[in-house]
Amino acid sequence: MIRTIRIGELQPGMYVVDLHKPWLDHLLWRRRFEVRDAEHIRRLVAAGIEQVSIDTDRGGDLPPPPSRPRFDDVGWRAIAEKRASAVPKVSLGEERRRSGKLIREGALMLDELTLAARAGRSVEAARLEPIVGKMMESVVRNPDALVPLARLKQMDRYATEHAVATAALIIALGRQQGVAAPELEKMALGTMLKDIGQAAIDARLIGKPGLLSLSEYELVQSHVEEGLAVLEATSSLPETSVAVVLEHHERYNGLGYPYRMRGDEISLAGRLAAIVDTYDAMTSQRPYRAALSPTEALRQLYGEGGRQFDPALVAGLIRTLGVYPVGTLVMLESGHLAVVEEIHSDQPLAPVVKVIYHGRRRQYVAPVRVDLARRVGNHYGRIVAADSFERWGLNPLGWQPG
Repeated sequence: MIRTIRIGELQPGMYVVDLHKPWLDHLLWRRRFEVRDAEHIRRLVAAGIEQVSIDTDRGGDLPPPPSRPRFDDVGWRAIAEKRASAVPKVSLGEERRRSGKLIREGALMLDELTLAARAGRSVEAARLEPIVGKMMESVVRNPDALVPLARLKQMDRYATEHAVATAALIIALGRQQGVAAPELEKMALGTMLKDIGQAAIDARLIGKPGLLSLSEYELVQSHVEEGLAVLEATSSLPETSVAVVLEHHERYNGLGYPYRMRGDEISLAGRLAAIVDTYDAMTSQRPYRAALSPTEALRQLYGEGGRQFDPALVAGLIRTLGVYPVGTLVMLESGHLAVVEEIHSDQPLAPVVKVIYHGRRRQYVAPVRVDLARRVGNHYGRIVAADSFERWGLNPLGWQPG
């Protein structure tokens, strides 16, 4: 567990993962170490360190208070529950309708911020905070609404819709990993802003079909530090948000960029962001390659666990989304095609689906909602395989869930 403490609370045996120095001072920022003795602590104080973050899984922790619960553990949970309960419960269909509106709202706001960055004006990141709060509430109410809808994008709006989709994903995955709500909101904010530096790069290069030259690839990579420069000059972002911006292209094996960090040198926020950023890119149609099905994308991510990505977090994403994520097109034993609508956590291979198409006849059918976990009323059989909308000439944007 990562927790932030005052320098006066630091003790020998604790494992420091963040010195909370200015982010542009990378040499200090990247140091992670076990505190050796009191002299080590005195040197940190002399260097002007006022607070640090420690990893209690790798070193010592503060003793618990006698009887007073921490606000992070209890107070925020109460606030989050109150926030969620204050919103009337709605059906899944209604939640998806609201999610569609929220996705459009977030994309439009990002368009405005990107235009401001391109024009050299202030990027008011705080304008995204209410949208992030609404996304948190939506995922708490029902993760099968916002996350799958955000995956469906229009080609000409990929950048902003990708930002919204990855924010929804990091909220869902972070909740599955037990990340506290305040940290999760900071991660989602950073995920929304992580590609703001692309405003300084020719859009034709970002979406260029085919391989990039070495110089072109280096220019694309520069969007990370360009984004940080823009945000640090015009916004006051939490350090967790900045970690997402800086680290979402770092890789677990040290072969990412810009700093070639490896393993747990990469913050939890950065490791989560790397996974959701890659998954959403893999499942999106791009000028230089076709979209993968969600199931195939998860299979490939699983294969990279321990190399490019933290294997425990990849497993967490699979548990979050299911073997057949909501929105996946699947082939049934009957020859029908269906779209996954809901996941049974206890029966991941038998979700609720909406049958929409007859594969052998190549024609649409009247939509039928079928719970594959129930034998009664299921005339379509089990899932044979995940499929793709593109292979059948179907439009994923035309699928209307609920």
